[in-house]
Amino acid sequence: RLRAKGLVPIVAYGGKLKSSPLSVEHSALSGILLSDRGRNTLISLNIEGGEGHVVMVKEYKVHPITRKLLHADFVAVDPNKPIDVWVPFSAVGKSHGEAIGGTLLVTMRELKLRCLPGAIPDVVEFDVTSLEIDQLVKVNQVVLPEGVVALTPGERKVCAVVPPRVVVEEAAVAE
Repeated sequence: RLRAKGLVPIVAYGGKLKSSPLSVEHSALSGILLSDRGRNTLISLNIEGGEGHVVMVKEYKVHPITRKLLHADFVAVDPNKPIDVWVPFSAVGKSHGEAIGGTLLVTMRELKLRCLPGAIPDVVEFDVTSLEIDQLVKVNQVVLPEGVVALTPGERKVCAVVPPRVVVEEAAVAE
């Protein structure tokens, strides 16, 4: 019945918030999930007859065909305690190695970070313009904003410039 009215059933829990079945407008929740911050958006949840809470989307389910939101879990966060989040990684620019025929391979699209809820970056960017062929970037080489710590192991490769693949054709055999 809730879905027929344009609402999405949710469950909110965590911290001082006891597990509560609630509902939110489909358009509001889908707008949050499709925003730049996506699941890392801090949401002010005001429950009728209760106090307000700061929450984030922990998990959500969508219909496999219509792609409409079916359900979501919200978890309360303390603005003064660090949380673990996945943040998109983006390689910015065109590397020198690409200019001479190499290919930039981005091996990680997200980095796991720990920070205060108010300090979650929208995206972690790395300028690759100085990379040459056969050079790579590891997680510990990516500069993060102040107060943000990478939980992804520092030795993991984030991106690399690989040499061009050359296919050598065999010379035609004379008949």
